[in-house]
Amino acid sequence: MSTGELQEAVELRSLLSATQLKQVLRPQHVVNIKDSASVDQTLRVLAAHRILSAPVVVGNSGEAGVPPPAGADKAPEVCGFIDIRDLLSSFLHEIDLKALADAKMLKRMRILEEQGARFAGKCIKDLRSLGSDGWFYPQHAAESTSLREIIHDGFLHPKETKRSVFGGTRSRQVVHRLALFDAEGHLSHVISQSDVIKYLYDHIDEMGPLAEASITKIGFVKGQVISVRPETPALDAMVLMEEKSISAVAVVNAQGAIIGNFSISELRTIMAEHFGSLALPVGEFLALEHGTEYAGYAIPSSGSSPSSSNAADELKRIEDTQAHKFASDRSMRRRESHPGYEVGQTLITCSPNASLHEVLDKIVANRLHRVYVCNEQLMPCGVVTLTDILHKLVEA
Repeated sequence: MSTGELQEAVELRSLLSATQLKQVLRPQHVVNIKDSASVDQTLRVLAAHRILSAPVVVGNSGEAGVPPPAGADKAPEVCGFIDIRDLLSSFLHEIDLKALADAKMLKRMRILEEQGARFAGKCIKDLRSLGSDGWFYPQHAAESTSLREIIHDGFLHPKETKRSVFGGTRSRQVVHRLALFDAEGHLSHVISQSDVIKYLYDHIDEMGPLAEASITKIGFVKGQVISVRPETPALDAMVLMEEKSISAVAVVNAQGAIIGNFSISELRTIMAEHFGSLALPVGEFLALEHGTEYAGYAIPSSGSSPSSSNAADELKRIEDTQAHKFASDRSMRRRESHPGYEVGQTLITCSPNASLHEVLDKIVANRLHRVYVCNEQLMPCGVVTLTDILHKLVEA
């Protein structure tokens, strides 16, 4: 290890080890969900608060999404977390994917709507695919627990606890949030990877030379990013994410340039009655979610010019060419505006030469969970996630 690398490691370890969890905590209202809640109730609570996950409780917790009353005689028992990914994964287990694959889009939509209506009434504790994308920690321990311990033992290598017992089939080696409970068992805080990243960003001057190192040098540019085309059905993109155990895929055009991001976060406001829209192509689904239209399908490949045999055909060809030119010009203006404009997103990317500091700037300012690393042609060659950053910080 060089002198510079040694200094970098010492400064970073000092920041992570000297910081206690209590320094990261802020007053907050913790939303929880009863284990007897239905899928429909759970989706509505998550959407109303624009959150991806919430702790699940049993006992005298009142209605779904409502914390127990102050001074309640008995605190609710915390039994796990429920998140959008659990719900969507369970839905995938409820439907016949092979039958859907052979169906046309309108039939797919009908099947998904019918299945979604039945799925909405299920109780969340009876779902097949439930995870533990959360970890539980006694609040009093926050007084003496370092940020490094929370990152390593909490988020990256969570230990089994008696409180993480909410049934299901999914197991995760990494979790994205942890809940603190007081001596009476009441939930006091939920802290996420984003909260930790924000704290570290606010103290980036104490991070040492690592903050100015390029993400290529750090190891975030790996040359392969899992992606789909905009015409891929949203449901198929979800199946791919489930198979790969990832929470997002890049959406790329025919040239391989990124035009969007399809992630679990994009589904945070979905309701069971909207499941039919998962039959739509990803490009249209994202555009619909962001209140715009995806014009990509109206743009022919370059050099295409349909032949005509009479005046009427020639007139139609001219009209089509003009329409195609309008759509192409419109799409070009969108691409010149910013990546993601075609599907209504503001897609934040970075170059392989960007520093970790620059990437953290983008993540914190835009409240992101990932940043795609792209070359000059906007072809993705890497992705930097919050989990990746925490791994690198602990390794350093």
